[in-house]
Amino acid sequence: MSVKHISCILFDFDGVLIDSLPVMEIAWNSVRKKFCIPNNFIEYKRYIGLPFNKILLKLNIDKNLYPSIKEHYSIISSSNKRLIKLNPYVKDVLDWLNAKSIAVGIVTSKDKVRTYELVEYFQLNIEAIVTPELTKLGKPSSEPILYAARYLNINLNQIIFIGDMQSDMICAFNSNCSYLHYTNGYQQLSHQMYGGQISSIKDIIEYVKNI
Repeated sequence: MSVKHISCILFDFDGVLIDSLPVMEIAWNSVRKKFCIPNNFIEYKRYIGLPFNKILLKLNIDKNLYPSIKEHYSIISSSNKRLIKLNPYVKDVLDWLNAKSIAVGIVTSKDKVRTYELVEYFQLNIEAIVTPELTKLGKPSSEPILYAARYLNINLNQIIFIGDMQSDMICAFNSNCSYLHYTNGYQQLSHQMYGGQISSIKDIIEYVKNI
């Protein structure tokens, strides 16, 4: 298959396009202090990639606190966004994809406000952004990728999804689209049951060329 047959690359956001882990830790520790929550950041980190409310559910936190926790977490995250960095080669790869007329989308568990804030902050050229507000179910459900495919009017067999969490891999599997696991992201998989791997974002270029 030549490059023209790949019509879209979808990216997870945190851990793949950006490194926001330091800000997550600051925001979560602030949440712990304000709401007297015992779960440390190591426990929180285990569920990165799931929608925020689902993480809180996994941590057995009182559901009545969810709105207040989410608001506080978002405020602290936004106030520290200067600490978030683009991962290496992201801009170069996005420019290359754009030059090849390959659509680019983000499929993330980060909420809409913070996602759009950071896309604008880093001036990323993104055609589709799918956040948890747009689907009934988040990753690892297939719904976010299916939503992106419908929005872009692109067949699933023309899409590659690039993630760094097990939930990303399962989301791609459930969607029946191609998957690449970014091994320098936030989760190393001891057993990858679906898709391939890349260790650098720039590897996407050669991967697409060689399909």
